Amino acid sequence: MSVAVLAFALCAVACFVGHVAILHSVVRKGSSLETAGVPRPKFLVELFWAAIPMLALAIVLTATWVKVRERATPRPAEIMKVAR
Repeated sequence: MSVAVLAFALCAVACFVGHVAILHSVVRKGSSLETAGVPRPKFLVELFWAAIPMLALAIVLTATWVKVRERATPRPAEIMKVAR
């Protein structure tokens, strides 16, 4: 396993853990007691705003993974350029 793949995997796992924590806090906060005079946003709105960055990050991570995999396997033409 190359260093780039390992670094990418560690970053992807860290992002996943972070987003699970964010979603957990949104769901858990929804069951907390309301305080008088403090407005609470709607649960679905908070869930939506927590899910948007998760989806955007999933798209970015997928595009990055494709590029990392493309660069992990050298093409014969590139090897020949280096050898010259």
